Amino acid sequence: MSFSNLLSLQQPGFGDGDFKHTPSPPSTHLFETLKSIDEFSNSLTLRDVEMQAPLSEELTVVVLDTNILLEYLDVIQVFVTEVEERGLPVLIIIPGVVIYELDGQKNRERLSWFARRASSWLLKKVKERRSVKGQALNETCKASGNWKKRDLDAALEFGSERSNDSLIIDCCKYFLRQRRTFLCSKDKLLIVEAESEFVLTISPSRNTFSSRDIAEALFGAEAAARFKFSKYHATYQNSSENLIQVIPAPEPDDDVMDVDDDVSSVPQLLQPSHSLDLLHVQVIDYFTGLLLELVARVAGPDVRSFGCSNTASKHAPSYSRKDFATWGAVDCLDYLGAKKRLPRTSPRVDTFMTRPYEGVGARRGQDWSRRDWETALKGLGEIGDDWQEGSIRESVPAAQLHISRVFAMPMRPTGL
Repeated sequence: MSFSNLLSLQQPGFGDGDFKHTPSPPSTHLFETLKSIDEFSNSLTLRDVEMQAPLSEELTVVVLDTNILLEYLDVIQVFVTEVEERGLPVLIIIPGVVIYELDGQKNRERLSWFARRASSWLLKKVKERRSVKGQALNETCKASGNWKKRDLDAALEFGSERSNDSLIIDCCKYFLRQRRTFLCSKDKLLIVEAESEFVLTISPSRNTFSSRDIAEALFGAEAAARFKFSKYHATYQNSSENLIQVIPAPEPDDDVMDVDDDVSSVPQLLQPSHSLDLLHVQVIDYFTGLLLELVARVAGPDVRSFGCSNTASKHAPSYSRKDFATWGAVDCLDYLGAKKRLPRTSPRVDTFMTRPYEGVGARRGQDWSRRDWETALKGLGEIGDDWQEGSIRESVPAAQLHISRVFAMPMRPTGL
């Protein structure tokens, strides 16, 4: 059963106990992204992913709940990056029901932005077939061999309002049969239920949840320190604590004695902490991904020629001399601007979409006025309109809501 098959709730073969979902309209970008994740998930098995990972016999599985993806996506992104860089045998699993729950957040004003960021990142990582994988239909403990065939007994046990939790537990139990498995969730009731099924758990117990915390749960404190997993740094979240700038006291650095450390392994001492700076970084990263998708659609097969030394002359635009995989927002906008005139805005969209101090006129999020923010986002929306790119047009309002929210909050006048 595919993701799109669930558009109709009255399908032949559906029993009263089957998993049912009312998805967003199929024309929306979020729906299409989640549909793609579902399809990729069903084309992969645990063995397919393991074949590309070292030390597969020692593989540890981490199952993520929806609340972790919505609130701690930045932490998960850092953890996955560090696991891949260090070649550690960890596989992140996204339960099928979590994919549907992300779709359900599209109309919740404060959560839409976070759901879109999560779905975009998940699709990218699932396509890579490395350390992130979605649950396939047959990766279940159910006798039916299909996780979407809901057990009536489970629904009665959990109650209708928590029946999705039974599907997450089922996912954990399936992978627990094969590998050491953890559930990462903020839901205390779900944590208790998972532990009763002998599933190990990870739950953020403080505002300073970090990649290091996950690594310590999986490998122990000594190994997490030795592999230099990152400690806490602030991120823009939906929580009010983040918006009013509660910054925790710095923790002692247990790496200071490693005098022979490579400079590249030393964590940055200065991280942005102002909500506008943090939101600005998220806007740059997320919309850069959407712009790359747009360029790939417009350029088609030509994207493969970018960066090829035998095709790009020294007089060619700078973007054409770069491998497409290394492009940023400025490269995308330069390419699109060569095809069709970009909106004239002040500040320019490409300047706003440049990380602080990495280009002429680039600055921190807090250094842009509210009018600057609104103008830049309006410019992005106009680009979406000009190119009929639904992903950009749908995402701009989700970001604009948080811009208004942050500017309405009491904040420190400056940040790091």
